[in-house]
Amino acid sequence: MEAVSTGRPGRCPDCRKQARRVHSAYQRILDERPLGSQRVVVRLRVRRYFCDRKKCSRKTFVEQVPGLSERHRRSGTGLTGWLRSIAVELGGRPAARLCRRLLVAAGRTRLLRLLTAPPVPDRAPRVLGVDEFAFRKGCTYGTILVDVDVEAGRVVDVLPDRTSETFAAWLRDHPGAEII
Repeated sequence: MEAVSTGRPGRCPDCRKQARRVHSAYQRILDERPLGSQRVVVRLRVRRYFCDRKKCSRKTFVEQVPGLSERHRRSGTGLTGWLRSIAVELGGRPAARLCRRLLVAAGRTRLLRLLTAPPVPDRAPRVLGVDEFAFRKGCTYGTILVDVDVEAGRVVDVLPDRTSETFAAWLRDHPGAEII
């Protein structure tokens, strides 16, 4: 699939000033979710802009197409969200096996990299789920905190170990949990 970005000029990711001058344009190749048994590749033509603000450390930046591309990713947001959901549900090797059956090229390390820690909120969610997991079975364990409220169901934080002291310190720093 061929696509060209025709939106308004982008904003600098650092200073948020809207660009006025185009530096250049180039083609990005993004993998997207398969259509039936066919691989889908998006050839997206994007523009690189100058940041004209003198105090900004960034001289150029590339526009991102909302709903299609993200910085430093070689897959579209649809495929990335799909892979992240698979990785959350199945983990490393089982998720990689499912991706092979779905004809999506994604190894276990790529899937696990999608499970980066989300931004930690200032307050704890009202209903907080706590569970232990193994970073490395038999050696290193951690604790995952999940917002299990009716609508959210998202990861809140990942703690580096499974001790009660670490969890208690986290609760002191993030008050607000009513049910754990």
